[in-house]
Amino acid sequence: MTPEIVVYSGTHCAPCDAVKAFLKENGFDYAEKNVNKDKEARQEMRAMGMVSIPVTVIGEHTIQGFDKPALQTALGLK
Repeated sequence: MTPEIVVYSGTHCAPCDAVKAFLKENGFDYAEKNVNKDKEARQEMRAMGMVSIPVTVIGEHTIQGFDKPALQTALGLK
């Protein structure tokens, strides 16, 4: 079973778009939280110690930026 996936993203963010495209290409559903539009999402992200987007949370894994190897590992693709 795939863990819940949450992508903290922003408006006009190429790395955010890359993470979302990667997840979609590999058949994974995710919840998106836009920190530019959602103050609560921004606070959640900062509470994790993250200050820049994208941040992808996959189960117990928290990945900052578009880190393809880390995403593959967290998703069990590697």
